[in-house]
Amino acid sequence: MQRLAIIGLGAWGRRLVEAVQGISSTVKFTAAVVRRPEVAESAGEKYGLAISTDLASVLSDPAIDGVVSCGPAHLHASHSLAALEAGKPVLAVKPMALSRADADKLLEASRRTGTLLALGYNRCYFPNVMEMRRRLSHGALGTLVHAEGNFCVDRYRGIKEGSWKADPLHAPAGGLADHMLYLTIETLGHLAEAQAIGFTHHSNNALADVTAVMLRSQRRQTALLTAIGVTPDYYRFQIFGTEGWIELRDDTQLTYQPRNGTAEVVTFEPIDAERAELEGFADAIARRLPFPVSAEDAAHGVAALEAIATAARENRPVTIA
Repeated sequence: MQRLAIIGLGAWGRRLVEAVQGISSTVKFTAAVVRRPEVAESAGEKYGLAISTDLASVLSDPAIDGVVSCGPAHLHASHSLAALEAGKPVLAVKPMALSRADADKLLEASRRTGTLLALGYNRCYFPNVMEMRRRLSHGALGTLVHAEGNFCVDRYRGIKEGSWKADPLHAPAGGLADHMLYLTIETLGHLAEAQAIGFTHHSNNALADVTAVMLRSQRRQTALLTAIGVTPDYYRFQIFGTEGWIELRDDTQLTYQPRNGTAEVVTFEPIDAERAELEGFADAIARRLPFPVSAEDAAHGVAALEAIATAARENRPVTIA
């Protein structure tokens, strides 16, 4: 049983705890580090967590096997770096950093200390994503040439001005695109250039609630990503190859169209992706299985997001380091 501490116990932090607490046989949370303990007290009692405001003392506790960094986005990097320097494996909820410079610091610390750095990205455990991964490993699509992704939610209108979530520095243009960006990197490889257009249409804040992104990979493949924060939920990822294409909808549907033959539509039973993610992190800590998103790909995703934000702000193509 891997014993975890979580940094941040907001809505998503509580969702992660609920996913495994008293359910999983391989992982559980035993501690939470928060800024306002009086707000987290009831959650601590409910989930059996020791509540603390002292990150250093939690990181020095030998009874903690790993850490989940789940505070505000702009604190993910500093919290994760502290965990790595303490020798604690860390699951950094995406984005694990807001700049490539900070992501590189995390990579360097992970390599220097030999400590696991994993990206908190539940989508990599969706059943249709895992089936896509299996088919691609068998060459079902031939040579890959293009990817498309849509991540659409009705979320940005509800973010109040003055909240850290309403700060474009913390949620830049295209920030929502990262839900599909990591799948793009996994399938097409590392990216070379980003172009983006972002506008604020209906949000009562400064966030770009519609962003269109065009990407070029290092292998001269292309990708189109759309991120919308003011429309009903819609999740889609599609990868195209010389021998067919695969389209993913939501978390359970996969359509495969070979170049020669009829389309195959597969529907999977839903799973608790957050539980799968945390149990995958526990497996990686125990070295039973590797985590599906490499630390290098996660850091490259940060660089891509930084380039997308710059491209949208400056209206020009931006090279991805």
